[in-house]
Amino acid sequence: MNKLKIILFVLMFFLLPLTAEAAPKRIVSLTPAGTEILYALGQEKNIIANTTFCDYPPAAIKKPKVGGFASMNFEYFISSKADLVVIQDLHAQFVPQLKKLKIPYVMLHQQTINEVCDSITNLGKACDSEEKAFKLVADIQKDIKYVEDKIKKSIRPRVLLCISREFTGKKVNSFFAAGNASFYNDIITRAGGINALKKHKVTYPQISQEGMMMINPDVILELMGDVDSGHSLRKGFHGISNETIKQQWLNGVQVNAVKNKQVYILNGSIYLRPGPRVGEVLKGFARALHPEIKW
Repeated sequence: MNKLKIILFVLMFFLLPLTAEAAPKRIVSLTPAGTEILYALGQEKNIIANTTFCDYPPAAIKKPKVGGFASMNFEYFISSKADLVVIQDLHAQFVPQLKKLKIPYVMLHQQTINEVCDSITNLGKACDSEEKAFKLVADIQKDIKYVEDKIKKSIRPRVLLCISREFTGKKVNSFFAAGNASFYNDIITRAGGINALKKHKVTYPQISQEGMMMINPDVILELMGDVDSGHSLRKGFHGISNETIKQQWLNGVQVNAVKNKQVYILNGSIYLRPGPRVGEVLKGFARALHPEIKW
């Protein structure tokens, strides 16, 4: 009888699941989208630092800062005993050093909505917040389905998306637009449009007035981040109104979008980062591209 008990005890020892690694408690986020995902996962108390660009939710602004968007402070990771560093694919060059120093990390990939969902799931697993991650992804999928159902019978316009430019002068001269390799290509397609630069392999090409004439889009969208948060070229941006921005386009090259006054401004940093609110981003694009639909 005692021998049987010993055998059962040994079997239980081997059959019981191994104790999972402890969830990280000292997280450094080097990406605004990563910071937003962490907050959505309920990890705010475990974030010990983020970047100067991490401004959402507002509480993220108060966190200690560890450099800018694309910097990597290995000394800080070690001295602060960080047990997870959240990065994205633009940090790929630093991965070998992270591995060498045995610093745990999660890399986010965000070229499509599906990749955003995968990133949320992966970060949720790393933080032992899988249930919350599952809920976030499920909500995004609901938004995708909602937009799909609304636009399925609509004509798809050719869309030119401006992501950065200077705001001085009475008309738009050159600007940077979203090409085929950008995250926005997927958003435009899912929102019921066709990226007018879908054959352009450069992620964010610079477009001139002559280029505008050749592209001749049906719709022009411009993303306006919050003040001091979104543009690489922000000269003249502070205090400018949507009406003035739109008029600058209307004063420019007379392409189809301008002639038909199909110029729309999308406000807020939400449109500048592929994170847990990406479903709202998709709906915002869809409403702008299809004002004829009752949303």
